[in-house]
Amino acid sequence: MICSRLFFRLTIVSMALLSAACSPDRMIGNHLRSFTIEHALPVILKSDDIPVICHANDGMAPLVMSFTQFGVETDLMLAFGLAGSSICLENEAVEKELWSTMAERQGWANTAMDARLAQQILNRDAGLRQIRAYDHTTTYFKKKYDYTFGEGKCPKLKQEVEELLLLVGATSALQALQNDVSSGRLINVDMAIPPKIVRAMSCLDNQKWWGFPKSVQAALTVILPETPEAELQGWKDLQTAAEEGDKAGMRLSHTTYAVVASIKGRDDRLRDALKRFEALPKERLNKDYVLLDQFADLVMRHIADRFWMRFEGHRAPTENYSKFWDEKEQPSATLDATMLDTM
Repeated sequence: MICSRLFFRLTIVSMALLSAACSPDRMIGNHLRSFTIEHALPVILKSDDIPVICHANDGMAPLVMSFTQFGVETDLMLAFGLAGSSICLENEAVEKELWSTMAERQGWANTAMDARLAQQILNRDAGLRQIRAYDHTTTYFKKKYDYTFGEGKCPKLKQEVEELLLLVGATSALQALQNDVSSGRLINVDMAIPPKIVRAMSCLDNQKWWGFPKSVQAALTVILPETPEAELQGWKDLQTAAEEGDKAGMRLSHTTYAVVASIKGRDDRLRDALKRFEALPKERLNKDYVLLDQFADLVMRHIADRFWMRFEGHRAPTENYSKFWDEKEQPSATLDATMLDTM
């Protein structure tokens, strides 16, 4: 009798645990995750419409978060989603920065200050999303592979989407650091993160991922060189990484080259990076990762706009922004003489 009661109670407990594990909420969440990775993500990566993807992530992130309480693995989706949603905020921050610079040139001190303050708030908000994307990335790898990001032996990743996650999470952290600096350190990003990012890049196949891992490693070498020779080699590695990206039709490494040139105040290198970026014909771009190239294009546009604003007082031209103001073709002397004779 006692055994029967015990068996009955164990059966009830088992059924309760089983029903909790297979609850409708968890099933829906797991299905959403599978659908996102297998079907939605490939389509998203082929899209060239960054604002649509950005705002879609704004709306979807809270929904994805809600499934965490039911035991659904959401770190991967949230890392991608928060990284994507931060782009629109960063765009707005750059616009405020350009307006501030222009107002300062015009002598409108109050307008310049107001735009700068608005920019810093937007930099803060964008950076917070990016560092959260990085945190979800590190949490994912810790839970699944017991891998502490940038430390110890690299995990043997089972899916290509996990390699992409590592790349996107690392990029988000570097963006967060830039936005933190631009905000006046309103986020206070941990400065121990960049070396971890560099080490984590060794977990990716450099050739498979278009030279981008090498570009990140070279970036730290140039920004914090141990010797002048090391810095020179770092610049060469940045150019090599950009060339490797060109072969695969991906221009992400160009952005690293341009960002580092901007940070170091090397206008000659910056011009070179912008020219290299625009030199790759559109028809050679990788059709499977259009979104990432569009992101790279956006970053380069921001850098070009700042560069042109600094020297010319307005943002870069809509096309051929790497044909700089001091490189304009001079009218032909023969043509001038012919025109005068005609007149």
